[in-house]
Amino acid sequence: MINVDAQADVPPRRLKVLFAEDEVLLRLMLRDVLCESGFQVFEAADAAEAVAILRTTPVDVVITDLRMRAIGDGTEVARYVRAHCSGVSLILAAATVPPIPEPSPFDAFFLKPYQPEDIVAWIRRHHARASDHADSSLR
Repeated sequence: MINVDAQADVPPRRLKVLFAEDEVLLRLMLRDVLCESGFQVFEAADAAEAVAILRTTPVDVVITDLRMRAIGDGTEVARYVRAHCSGVSLILAAATVPPIPEPSPFDAFFLKPYQPEDIVAWIRRHHARASDHADSSLR
């Protein structure tokens, strides 16, 4: 008798990542690295776009700049995520270390210029632990 895991034929679900950044070249660079790493990526140029995406599209991770040139900023994105998107990882990617209230709404902080691969590695580590925990709770 052959024992086949029923989930072996089901491809793993792609993590959905929203990246809010007003600097176009930086946004495109990180988008490319995230896509090449297997993530489904949504882009926003400011907080208003990010919140609009979050209202219609469930995501697993939000990466946001703190200060964006257009309307809104990363703190607005963070407030929305914490109020309406339970379980979503929130990453701050900013040029300066901001004064963050305690407890911080952010799960991770990357100082510009950062290596996009470091963000990919953080997401994989964080979501592998969450996936392992979910798998073990099903047993």
